[in-house]
Amino acid sequence: MSSTPNVKKQPTISKFFAPKHKNGGAMFRTDEEKKEKNNKVVEVNYSPTLKRTKSSGSENGSPVAEHKSKKLRGEDSHSGSSSQETSESGACEKKSLAPWTKNRLQSFKAESSSDNEDKMEVEEEALEPSKPVKTVSQNGVKMKLDSFNRPQCSNSDSSPSGSQATEKKTSSKPGLMKALPGLKLTPLEQQVVAIKNKHLDTVLFVECGYKYRFFGHDAEIAAKELNIVAHLDHSFMTASIPTHRLHVHVRRLVAKGYKVGVVKQTETAALKAAGSNKSAPFERQLTAMYTRSTLIGEDVTPAGGGDGVDDGDLSEGTTAMLLVVSEGKSSGGKDGTVGISLVAIQPSTGDILYDHFDDSSTRTELWCRLDHIQPVEALVPESISELTVRAVTSATTKNEDCIRIERLTDTKFDYSESLKKVCELFDGDENMTKHVSGLPSDVVGCLGATLDYLAEFKLDRIIKMAGSIRQYTSEKHHMRLSGATVRNLEVIANGVDGGTKGSLFWALNNTQTKFGSRLLRHWVVQPLLSLEDIIERQDMIEELMNSDAPVIVSLKNVLNKLPDFERALTTIFHKKCSPHEFWLAVSGLSRVHRELLRVGGNVGDTVQTPGLVKRLQEVLDGLANVEDFANNIDPSSAKEGKKKTLFRDFSEFPKVLEKQKEISDVEQELKDLKPEIARALRLPCFNYTTVSGLEYLIEVKNAQLKAVPKNWTKVSSTKACCRFRSPEVDRLLTRLQQLREQLQVACHEAWLQVLDSFANHYQRHRQAVRCLAELDALCSLASVAKSQGYCRPLLHANEEKGFLKITGGRHPIVSQLKHGDEQYVANDTNLQTDSERVMLVTGPNMGGKSCYMRQVALIALMAQTGSYVPADKVEMSVLDAIYTRMGAADEIYTGRSTFMVEVGETADIMHEATSRSLVILDELGRGTSTHDGVAVAMAALEYFLNEVQCLTIFVTHYLPLTEFEMIYPGLVGNYHMSFIVNEE
Repeated sequence: MSSTPNVKKQPTISKFFAPKHKNGGAMFRTDEEKKEKNNKVVEVNYSPTLKRTKSSGSENGSPVAEHKSKKLRGEDSHSGSSSQETSESGACEKKSLAPWTKNRLQSFKAESSSDNEDKMEVEEEALEPSKPVKTVSQNGVKMKLDSFNRPQCSNSDSSPSGSQATEKKTSSKPGLMKALPGLKLTPLEQQVVAIKNKHLDTVLFVECGYKYRFFGHDAEIAAKELNIVAHLDHSFMTASIPTHRLHVHVRRLVAKGYKVGVVKQTETAALKAAGSNKSAPFERQLTAMYTRSTLIGEDVTPAGGGDGVDDGDLSEGTTAMLLVVSEGKSSGGKDGTVGISLVAIQPSTGDILYDHFDDSSTRTELWCRLDHIQPVEALVPESISELTVRAVTSATTKNEDCIRIERLTDTKFDYSESLKKVCELFDGDENMTKHVSGLPSDVVGCLGATLDYLAEFKLDRIIKMAGSIRQYTSEKHHMRLSGATVRNLEVIANGVDGGTKGSLFWALNNTQTKFGSRLLRHWVVQPLLSLEDIIERQDMIEELMNSDAPVIVSLKNVLNKLPDFERALTTIFHKKCSPHEFWLAVSGLSRVHRELLRVGGNVGDTVQTPGLVKRLQEVLDGLANVEDFANNIDPSSAKEGKKKTLFRDFSEFPKVLEKQKEISDVEQELKDLKPEIARALRLPCFNYTTVSGLEYLIEVKNAQLKAVPKNWTKVSSTKACCRFRSPEVDRLLTRLQQLREQLQVACHEAWLQVLDSFANHYQRHRQAVRCLAELDALCSLASVAKSQGYCRPLLHANEEKGFLKITGGRHPIVSQLKHGDEQYVANDTNLQTDSERVMLVTGPNMGGKSCYMRQVALIALMAQTGSYVPADKVEMSVLDAIYTRMGAADEIYTGRSTFMVEVGETADIMHEATSRSLVILDELGRGTSTHDGVAVAMAALEYFLNEVQCLTIFVTHYLPLTEFEMIYPGLVGNYHMSFIVNEE
């Protein structure tokens, strides 16, 4: 068969492995060149993908084949010809691949998945049927493959850290731990293996005396992530950390996306000596587990207490939310849509949200909720679509932060089983049972999966005590802010590095407490629709700005440097707090109650606003019983974590009193032995000695050793003396140590009883802390309004006529970043649905057009939050939503170009906006050619103007759009952003 000269020459795969000329150029042949010269072509049959990865062993990287076998066949282009061909000289030449090419292809051979295969075959087949098969040892191939994969593994490993999200699948779990061939496990290793094989996806901290150790694969992870040394010890790799640094390393691993478990010794030396298993290792149990959203417990608190410990959020701006997502059938039945159900819970505070909605293939609605919730961990069923997983991953992963995604079996989301579990949880509470039964079936399934997951961390009770399970989106109560709006307006994070500085939340956040900061963040992303609620907040802010009432002055002072009460209450409720945390919480709450009560008296006499009176009174009533708990705690013992002396009064705990009496009796017996010991040593008086923690030692100088009875036990010695214990002292000391351990157990039980007693008032205390958070957020808004010179906006509940009038409006963020208003020119805005409802803004690049648009939207948002606003005067109707379409960016991972993203977001706004909405469009049509862009912009503008009839600000560089002012006089106004040039 002759080659066709006009056909385009296509390089074959041999191009990648071809030898080079002496001058360095690659020497390869196209299929057609080979046909012309040799009448021969080499066909490479291989499974679909060759991946090229970077390798230290090759400058250009190495392709890795993800398949089990390859066959390399050299075939004559003439059908039915022999395996030999005649060269130009007439010699007979056997057809074969170049040895270099064969070696390279063999080195990329993927390892066989079968453990029984010992060899891999690479066939060179000619048309001659008797061609022999060449075999290559798999060990050699495996060594070469390992050499190519090793650099990649060192970078990716099993670590979930970095900019990529962490997704834990069942198939990715490490294998079972077992001893190396020929080695027998030690008793400690047997304990570790038994626990580890039940929790393969968990990095275990194993308590061994004065340190925590890692074993096997966990040691390798710890060495990499914690920068510590791992070494081989008997059967496994091992690494260790000191016990007092546990909280640091637990938080570091959790922040990188790992699930962490803490295995502690459950028996002490004294109790073990008195038991029947004296020769066995100490008993150990998995006592706690942690992930990013479940970081609650003593192991994450410094030994010195709660100072410096945040609220469980491992990076600024996150909310430690656990998100559970599932998919179902669309309620609308439209093609390309899917029903999505989600449950979001913050285990550290007990907040629970749910939602159920239909979403398109772009997952726009899901993105909106993810931008608001910002979860740090997600649970999804195994059958969920990759589109949804990709949306969760992309929407929540920022910079070096990551989200941990865990796949659960579909049975965890079964409706009937989940409903049964939830109803059992709320047994006796008819209102909650009825409420849960009325939720969508997929939402109930998500609740069931949440219960199962939190039960693993012993946090499932928080769902019962949450008080309410409320829907996240409620068109009746909150303004709609899409995910794009939250991002474009930089409401909670700036668009540069994802931090809070430079965002609206940063500009308004002068809160003194963490629970107040969390509530203010919630207010900012969910502005109000109820005019009464907005006016109530404005009234409270006005009084906090201007009032000098003693209770308000005291409130502002007492909020300073309070611990995170919201998190502390939940930690106490789960019995996972340390004594110091408990003391900080109850003493802080007691101080708040005492200070407010001292100056408050009858709150209604000095405070005018009903909202403030109500919240202050709820704080006073809710914290009335806290002082009793605070007065019974010894601060010094709480700081040191000593439970034996933690409470000033143990009268309510008879078991503790009994053990204390037994201990005092034994100590008295030891004291009574002193005269007998003095007579034996022929001394006038005698006292016991304590050295290096060893008590009740009988110290004898070397000159008096002859007086020591033979039945005394020598404990230690120095050059000057020896130390002994008599048989009676030994017996009593052993008994004393056992009683002390029993006292420790009894005191721990008493401690748990106190926590239980305090947790019985959880709802009451939580409501008081919630009111305290509201007061802190209101004080923050009042402080910003007073310092920045904000005005009180006037709002109207006009259902039909929407309007927005701003006089002397300023950007709330820019004015603070510029340290004053001298660099920012105030602007006016006047939009009304029944007159000029479209502002068409033109102007030079970097002239401030986009800044002006954001300013208008942020002022409207702040007004409906209840805050004062940066302007001389604002009058507006209550808006139901703010929509923005700004910027130009593609979404390669979803296959959407810049123009497709642009028109897609605009189409979503067209479907959702109403006449009571504010729509911001920035340079629509920039993603395509000029003529097409003008057409798109004109069509969109005309639709918003005539069909939606909403308040619109349209920024453009397309001059033909300015003709709309003449076409629709009185409805469209042309505005130009001017600028001033400073010659200096």
